[in-house]
Amino acid sequence: MSMATKIAQWVEKKPLILIRFDKAFSESLLNARQGFEHLTIVKPHWVFQNFKLPTICLLEIQEYDATQCYLATATRKTAVSTFDSRLTIKKLRSVVPSSLRELKERVADTRMKHLLNDRLPSTGEFSSLSPKLSSHLIHLLAQEPENHASLEVALSQLPKLRRIPHINWAQEDAIHSAMAAFGLRANETPVEVVLKRGGSSGLSLIGSHLYEDNIIHTDASRLPGFDLVATDITGRAVFEKRDERLVIYTANKLPLEKMLGVDLIYINETRGNIVMVQYKMLEEAKSQNGNRDWQFRPDEQLRDEIARMRLPAFHGEVNDYRLERNPFFFKFVKRKVVDDSHQSFVVSLDHLNQILASPEARGPKGGIRVSYEALDGTYLRETDMISLIRSGYVGTYRAETKALATIISEVVKGNKALVLAWQSKVQRGGEDQ
Repeated sequence: MSMATKIAQWVEKKPLILIRFDKAFSESLLNARQGFEHLTIVKPHWVFQNFKLPTICLLEIQEYDATQCYLATATRKTAVSTFDSRLTIKKLRSVVPSSLRELKERVADTRMKHLLNDRLPSTGEFSSLSPKLSSHLIHLLAQEPENHASLEVALSQLPKLRRIPHINWAQEDAIHSAMAAFGLRANETPVEVVLKRGGSSGLSLIGSHLYEDNIIHTDASRLPGFDLVATDITGRAVFEKRDERLVIYTANKLPLEKMLGVDLIYINETRGNIVMVQYKMLEEAKSQNGNRDWQFRPDEQLRDEIARMRLPAFHGEVNDYRLERNPFFFKFVKRKVVDDSHQSFVVSLDHLNQILASPEARGPKGGIRVSYEALDGTYLRETDMISLIRSGYVGTYRAETKALATIISEVVKGNKALVLAWQSKVQRGGEDQ
């Protein structure tokens, strides 16, 4: 089932909402730091009473002397006083055409055009469409390749559809892990997000973005060794905090996954350490005592990935401290979404090998599995892992990190998504380190 079909079926049950902001609302939104990520509107109860949420909404914003349309998700409405309700809207992403009237002109079906004309809101007003018209407009928007990224973001915000495996899920989670290790909240707005047109990137969920293929490739080529793989870069986001800068790159089919067997590489130039993470999904199953458990069953792919998790011998001078020099970790994630998030735990490669060799890893029929219940809390939580990365207590030594950069530059081919997070000091008034 295509992305457009999934959303179209959704809005047939919970119809599309049209919103046309006046100049004052538009200016407030444009000046709001987090407005395009999380927007709230307070109106009398009757304005929102017919809205069935969560659902997709299409907003027309006045931007200077022109208009721009945005696709977003209206997630909830809440009574805030005797007379008023608050509507919450998330993830505004630009779409074409740039106005609701131009959208109406693109509707070829005569009946649908009349229906839309009757339901077009005036400036400053809201309207809810019929199920059939809602579905028709989603398919119309999906005809434009430029709108696909915005539709993907909208799809990711619909709760029942969120459970469906998404090709960028691990990449999105890796991005949030990199942000957290840098000391940023998940809803922080980056200084800049640039995506490759037509590419698939977890960065599409973060902030407003531009489509600039050349910027991504030129910028990536400035990193040591990345001139050889710049064509695989799909997105870049820049965050700044005091005197530090975090640059996150997303990429497809990079060679590093094939060489190292990982999904996320966090390179902390401030502390001089590298940490690498492979993602695995936990499936819900019944445990031996009859309770529900979460398990991962090792397969040939896992064995192949572990075999690739090897660092070259290092004989240089070490001047920094690490609790654990081995940079390889596994993040096990419950497939089911709980409270809008995926619950997870992290173990080191050494710990995983010990788990797989222990009697507790064998099921009643002798099969090997990683059991959430059997671990009984003996693992790293998300916050534990983030603290260790930020402090530089785990990962490669600084001298090893420099040596690995040379190796990375020699790799050419690969076959999976990878996230690269480069953290470094910012030299004000000069070049970055």
